[in-house]
Amino acid sequence: MSKEEILVAIRECAEKIGHPPSLAELRINTGVVERHVRKHFLTYKRALAECGMVREGAGFKVSPEALFKDWAELVRSTGKLPTLAEYDMHSKYSHRPLISRFGSWRQVPMGLLGLAEENGWEVEWKDVVDVLRERWRDAGMSVKTCKRQRLTPAEMGIFTDRPTYGPPVLQMPLAHGPTNELGVVFLFGFLALKLGFVVTRIQPEFPDCEAMLEVQPGVWQRVRVEFEKESRNFVRHLHNVKDADVIVCWEHNWLECPLRVVELKKILQLEAEAALPKLLRESK
Repeated sequence: MSKEEILVAIRECAEKIGHPPSLAELRINTGVVERHVRKHFLTYKRALAECGMVREGAGFKVSPEALFKDWAELVRSTGKLPTLAEYDMHSKYSHRPLISRFGSWRQVPMGLLGLAEENGWEVEWKDVVDVLRERWRDAGMSVKTCKRQRLTPAEMGIFTDRPTYGPPVLQMPLAHGPTNELGVVFLFGFLALKLGFVVTRIQPEFPDCEAMLEVQPGVWQRVRVEFEKESRNFVRHLHNVKDADVIVCWEHNWLECPLRVVELKKILQLEAEAALPKLLRESK
């Protein structure tokens, strides 16, 4: 099933049932199944987004912009900041996403003002932003304090509910071998330059990546890269070998593969074997 056919099916299903369909509703009404969606979009949320749709409610994460807009519309209609009870009564969302994001209901106005300032929503929602700023001036607080502070990892402090560890013995960003395709993508990003790749595009549809590859010293060519946990998954996902040049995988188990294969597991093993004699020499 092509990408375009899936998008048409989603739109037709939405028109038929009167709302953005769930994956189960899409399957029942059109025959589109999860593997079709995953092949072209990775997630159903991305497929809906390409149709200009979003599902909201239990089990769906509400975007910060949607939360702000809903809260701001309530402020605009009443001319004041809503209490928690008023918000639950008139909002289409629960108060829980706001409290989860900002820590407490008291912190919600300041946090939403920070979102508006960071994302340039001040012009569209000037009346709401003015109400928020006036609130903090009345409380004797500088408006600048409304902007959320961005802490570096080192400034976040130690978590008190878990053990601590020493620094990594090996200078690698991934402690264990990948168990899925996303782990392969992450590891490839770390090793790409060393392997002679410079990425120019990452995308959710097949092929996953476009990159420049140094095919000879000083000579580069564009290549199409597909990421897989195992190289044989290329076949399981029904990809066409004519539309890709390189498979980057953790483990190469497709012996008859007609494409170039970059097996990250073997590359790391070779690096470790090459580094061991050097470490032993330096320890003497």
